[in-house]
Amino acid sequence: MVREWAQRVPERVCLSFHTGDSVEQVTYGELAGRASAHARLFRERGLAPGDAVVLLAHSAPGFVAAFLGAQEAGLLAVPCPPPEPLESARRVRERMREILARCRARALLGSGPAPLDGELSAALGETGVAVLAPPAAVAGDPEHGAGDAHGFPLAYCQFTSGSGGRAKGVLLTHDNLAANIRSMARCFDLSGDESLVTWLPLHHDMGLVSYILMPLVLGHAAHVMSALAFIARPMSWLALMTRVHGTMASAPNFAYGLCARKATDEDVAALDLSAWRRACNGSEPVTRAAVEAFSRRFAPCGFRASALLSCYGLAEDTLCATSRRPGEGARFEELSRAALEEEDLARVEPGGLAVASVGRALEGQEIAVVDSRGQVLGDRRIGEVVIRGDSVMRGYLPGTEGEVALSADGALSTGDLGYLADGELFLVGRKKDLIIRAGRNHYPQDIEEALAGVPGLRPGRAVAFSAPGLEPELVVVAAERADERGDDVGALRAAIHDAVFLATRILADDIVLLPRNSLPLTSSGKVMRPEARRLYLGGLWRDH
Repeated sequence: MVREWAQRVPERVCLSFHTGDSVEQVTYGELAGRASAHARLFRERGLAPGDAVVLLAHSAPGFVAAFLGAQEAGLLAVPCPPPEPLESARRVRERMREILARCRARALLGSGPAPLDGELSAALGETGVAVLAPPAAVAGDPEHGAGDAHGFPLAYCQFTSGSGGRAKGVLLTHDNLAANIRSMARCFDLSGDESLVTWLPLHHDMGLVSYILMPLVLGHAAHVMSALAFIARPMSWLALMTRVHGTMASAPNFAYGLCARKATDEDVAALDLSAWRRACNGSEPVTRAAVEAFSRRFAPCGFRASALLSCYGLAEDTLCATSRRPGEGARFEELSRAALEEEDLARVEPGGLAVASVGRALEGQEIAVVDSRGQVLGDRRIGEVVIRGDSVMRGYLPGTEGEVALSADGALSTGDLGYLADGELFLVGRKKDLIIRAGRNHYPQDIEEALAGVPGLRPGRAVAFSAPGLEPELVVVAAERADERGDDVGALRAAIHDAVFLATRILADDIVLLPRNSLPLTSSGKVMRPEARRLYLGGLWRDH
């Protein structure tokens, strides 16, 4: 499709990369030419259709050209995160070696503005993997461009974020990508001139599929900034939305809450978010507090609450499985905690636990909720979410183990717990994270949300989990302190204890107070609960 656009409108700008006050624009013709140059490089270095090539996914045109060039050459593209500024060289080497070994890569290409560190290049060279430099810049050629070749069905390998455990290599086909892009375009009514904006990492499915591949296929403008820029200055995201009249942008729930907290009156006065019609909220549990805070804070600059759409998906389903539709806004139900804990029943009870709808299944996908025997449950019965459809992955890399299972008939057992009501899916947690205390089910997200209003804690920086292997099994709460010097530790621990008990009737067995930036996070900002549990059990956390 990129080749077709390059032939029809070679001078049309398709991608804009924003760094501070500067912007690098790329036309379809230029992108097609750069992609073909990468394809030639891969072929000249002896890569054959079906070989895997690891691509360091910088937020820059070079990565997109390399990804499309891999498709043109019939290769399996494996996007992975580039080294982070504070990441140790040892950690980078270990991570890169693991990825290269698991996907049996033939080559690695760095697509960023700077070459690979010499020490890293030497270490990776010892693995026998060719470390490639990007080809020299070439002029665009609308007659040659990116597209599938050689009939190789696999498009790329998406390593999951690791928020649910060890990262898994998800194998996705060209047909998977086409099906999910097509269903998202219809769901979000992307039929006119659109301006899509993202700060999400390009090695992450939400950033790559929604904000690079989808606009390239549909012919919409895409604007890209780095995740590091957003984390450093959250308002820079909304400032970019204002400058380019952004119509669609997505982010995890924490980002909406962060923007609402960080925005000053001066920030809000300088923004115009009236063009924003699709503000997708997904990738982690959606909270009413974040949705309402964002809608309220940015209403004066034209943001409409009806634009905030809760979505659900996972890498194993390419990206998006369900969503609320444009104009519907968010929907929450208040549920009886007793019914959830004792009966696995979602019974509405005013003042109960607020649970977000993540919408209806996208076209071409089927959603069911099943019990432990695989039997389909009726409305409002809680069970495991199962997905069928054209977006479901081909499988995992060989040797990958995980809680997400693919049956012989193509049914994807997600490991997520939820229920259906009025044709919409509501999520309550994950099977493996469920905390069972005195025969009752408790969801760690409920505990974590109860800490949102505790003074002295960093918002969104708390995690709850059970600690297996200990006798008795403990319920642990860990949270980052907002001020490591000024708070009374005893009083803060008591406040956490009371907040958890009042919200859930759970008595936390251990409360760990941590300094800032101690909780392990994925590249998209989600707390990695399994890694937090590992750190705790390893005795690596101490109160601060």
